Order: sequence, then C-alpha cells, then structure tokens
Amino acid sequence: MNEPLDRVSPQADLIWENLIKLSEKLPFTELKDLKSKLACYEFDSESNVFQHKGESLNLINLWLTKEQQPIELTAINQNGLAIGGKLQPFLLNDTYAFDLALYPENPDRDIAPEELYLFEPSSLFLDGSENTLGETIWFYGETPVRDAECQDAADTLVTNFLKNTKFTARLVDEGKGKLLNVPLFEYEIKQENQPNKLYKILVWINNQAINPDFTSAYDNLFGALWTRHKIEYVYPQGRESYKKARKFYSELEAKIKEFKQDLPLEELQKLLESMPELSMQYQRQLRNLQAHYTTIKTNQINYQNYLQQFWRSGDIPSWREFGENTCKRYLDQIETYLSYIQPGKDLIGEFINTLRGLVEIEQAKSDRQLQQTLQKNEEKEKEKDRNLQNTIQAVGTGIGVGVGFAGILAAGYPLMEKPWDFPSPQHPLLPPHPFIIAVVLSCLGGGGLGWLAWFFTKRHLNAKSSDQQTSLPSPQNQLPSGDV
Repeated sequence: MNEPLDRVSPQADLIWENLIKLSEKLPFTELKDLKSKLACYEFDSESNVFQHKGESLNLINLWLTKEQQPIELTAINQNGLAIGGKLQPFLLNDTYAFDLALYPENPDRDIAPEELYLFEPSSLFLDGSENTLGETIWFYGETPVRDAECQDAADTLVTNFLKNTKFTARLVDEGKGKLLNVPLFEYEIKQENQPNKLYKILVWINNQAINPDFTSAYDNLFGALWTRHKIEYVYPQGRESYKKARKFYSELEAKIKEFKQDLPLEELQKLLESMPELSMQYQRQLRNLQAHYTTIKTNQINYQNYLQQFWRSGDIPSWREFGENTCKRYLDQIETYLSYIQPGKDLIGEFINTLRGLVEIEQAKSDRQLQQTLQKNEEKEKEKDRNLQNTIQAVGTGIGVGVGFAGILAAGYPLMEKPWDFPSPQHPLLPPHPFIIAVVLSCLGGGGLGWLAWFFTKRHLNAKSSDQQTSLPSPQNQLPSGDV
C-alpha cells in the first residue's frame, strides 16, 4: 500500500539473490549467472554489473525469463550423485515466485532417505525477510509400499531431510489427504525464534504406480500454494498492526489523563503539536488492518477457485479446512481488531478538536491581554509627552516673567552709585544698600511670579489635555461609519 504501482520494492530481488547464493552449495552454472537470464535485470555498462530494475515490468505473460521458457540446469555431481534441475521464475501479479525442481539426472537412480543430505537441505531453506511470503518444499517419490506405510515413509523422508537443519516438523492432516488419487502429507515447519510459518513441506508418495495428470493441475496447484502463502504471511502482519495500534492508543490515554482544561497556553500548544504524529501512526495501523482484511478476503476467493480446478471429493481435508474455516477465522479476528481500534480514531479526532478549541480560546485571551497592555503603555507614553510639553510651556512662561523682573534689576543699576556707610557705634543698625534691596526684591518677586506663572500655566494645560482626551472616544468604542 505504501509503494507506488509503477515501482518495485527495494528488497524484491532478495528472492533471486537467495537463488544465486544457493549456487555456493549446489554449483549450478545457470544459478550463478541467473541475473543475465531474468527480464527484471538489465546490464549497466558503467558499473559492468546487472542492476535490478526499479520500475515495474510490463510482461506479456507470467514468465520472467527473457526466452519465456524454463531454465534447464546443467547437471552437477554431488558425491557420486548427478543432480539435474529446472528453474521456472514467474511474476504473479505483485510478487516474484519461482519453482525450482531438483532430481537425479538418471531417472532410474533410487535415492534412499539417508542420501537427502546430497541436496544440501539447509541451503534450500532460503533466507527470509519482511518481504518474503514463504516457501514450500515438495517431495515426489515412487515406492511400492502399502497405504498404511506411506505416512511412515513420509515421516522418515522429512526426518532425514531436516536432520542437520534448525527446523522441526509437525504433520498437519495425519495422512488423510490425497492429490490426484496419490497420498499427500503436509508438514508445518517451525524454526526457533521464528514465529511466522514461512515454510512447509509436502510429501507426495505414489505407491500405486499410477500416472497422475500433474501437468494439467500444475498452474492451479502453483496458484493455490502462492495465495495460501500470501494469506499466512498477511495474517501475522494484521496481529502486529493491532499491537502497534494498541500501543499508540495507550500513549493517547496517557495524554488524556494528563490533560487539564486550565493548562497554560504553552503546554496546550505543546500537547497539540504532539497529536498529529500520534494520530497518523494510529491511523496508519488502522489502514494496514483494513488492507490486510482485503488481502486475505481476495486471496481466500482465489485460493478456493484454484482448488476447485483440480479438487476431488475427499482430497486434502487440511486444504479444504484452510480455505473454508481458517481463512474465515482470520477474517473474523481482523474484524474484531478493527472494531476495537476504530473508536480510537474518533477519540483522537475529538481530542485534537478539543485541544484546538482551547488553544484558540487561550490564544484569543492572550492576544486581548497583550493588546490591552500595549494600549495602556501607549496611553502612558502619550501622557508623558503631554506632561513634558506642558512643563516646557510652563517653564517658558516662568522664565519670561523672571526675565521681566530682571529688567527691574537692570533699571535699579543706578542705585549702586548711592553712598552707603558701614555700621558704627553711633549708627549700629543701618539699612542695606539700596542696590542690594533692589536685587533681593527683584529675585523674590521674579521667582515668585515665575513659579505662580509656571503653576497656573501647567494646571491650565493639564486640564485642557484632560478635556480633549475625554471628548475623544477610544478606538474600541467607535462605531462603524455605515448605518447601524
């Protein structure tokens, strides 16, 4: 879902890298040179290597080989056993797939279970990744044993095949299945610390010397295995998406518990900023679950359609059980997951809307307080300017009056020429010199009149400014110029 339709996943070519790696144990030349034979690779002359194509392939049919034919593997010698093979690489809708067949070059050569190590079993379990759907290993053999002994033969075969590997096997259908009238035994393969069932083994034992029409059933059989692997791959992903959604929901609950309506604006904004990421993660898991449901449902239909093409009454009960009941259980479980986490999406939306509303309210309050503070500061500045102007005018008036009395002082300058004696015993108390008297009276009179002029002028100007301020309406109280 998160990759464009015209692009290939960066890890998609791991499947072919695994096959090339297999050539280290089974040294088929064709596997070593596999990239040169596949349509999904092109040669880069600059780096002198084959590069996996990043764009999707527009193929006429399902074959990935450039010749539109299987790749015949030249026989190799493994401790005296000549092993041949055939590789069929495919592109099935949105996935790469292959069928690798290995067999004795001599069709009459019998192989005992103890000789299976010659096929390098541990190397045949290809390395998995998050993009690997799974792998089925299929054994076909002809042996003249009774029906009751077929399961023992199959168990012996699987036990020897897994002897030196890290896998264990469990029989699924208890030997009740048949494919084209030939007994078929299905084993689940488990690996330690590997919860997903990416591997399975099928053992087809022909003990009746019949010639099953395998060729006519091949395409549908291959399709059935492919769709089943997709279903078994997707369902664990659905469980994982549910676990992640629960984790994100727990984080949401923790934030809701910490939330209080009277939180400061800064904390509300911080909480709101953390919600989009949490919401996207939660909704991504919800989307993934819905996509997993659709994938399982679609492949269940395809799986049952493939089975019907070669199905016979009583064939492989475990396959029928998987298509009818197991897939239904998977779908029901994912529906349950969806019903649990769907309300969380609505809760996240409501919580985000609540936070946005509170942030807007608190922001409006903060803006209004800021506006009022700015207005008060502006009024104080204007008041200071008015007081300064009034003071300047009053001081100017006082200075003018003082200057007038200074003129009186200048007019009294001739008094300096009048005679004046110092006090004597005969005249201990004499009046001050007339000039000094004139100076003192001028200072007292000029200063007093100047102060009175400054006082009444400033008072008059302040009263005038106050009357003007009262008569002018504030911007908040002005009415619009249009009709009301």
